[in-house]
Amino acid sequence: MLEIGLYVGAGIVVLVLLAMLIGFCISPKGKVIYSREISADVSDIFEQINDLTTWQQWSAWSPERMKGYVSSFEGPGSGVGQVWIWKETKYPGRIEITESENNQRIVYELSMDMFPDPMVSTIRFTEREGATFVEWENDVNWGTNPLGRLMGSIFGKMSLVGAMKFGLQSLERRGADSSGPLEADSV
Repeated sequence: MLEIGLYVGAGIVVLVLLAMLIGFCISPKGKVIYSREISADVSDIFEQINDLTTWQQWSAWSPERMKGYVSSFEGPGSGVGQVWIWKETKYPGRIEITESENNQRIVYELSMDMFPDPMVSTIRFTEREGATFVEWENDVNWGTNPLGRLMGSIFGKMSLVGAMKFGLQSLERRGADSSGPLEADSV
């Protein structure tokens, strides 16, 4: 019995060391990109993304998905300087729009207590024959811890892509009627 325990213990140590070695080989900085064509006018899509108060209606950060958080907004009604702050949750944080070019792109910074550096994200819009091609790019810092880099590059990447995919699919569903501006979902 003691011999099996030693083999199991040695196996765990080897796996942790291997994971750390792999983590050292992963760059702490990376990009996570997701894109989608949405059947809606570029100005309607841009308007929804350029106003952080609407994100609770279409993004993965909705009250239904992140139970119990409290939101507040600061700054202008949309665009550069608008800030969304959420707290009273396991993952408090904030998003601030730092750049906005009408119907072209927005840049925002996502800061969370659990990450040392803010994630800088750019969402670009290209009009294509009555539809809008949206490219969402996130510049991430997985940190200095090799195990954190490994976990971030696998699970963090999957989580970000899932959130972006959910948000853009939600915008697609909201914009299915392209005859007018996107309507706010009832909450």
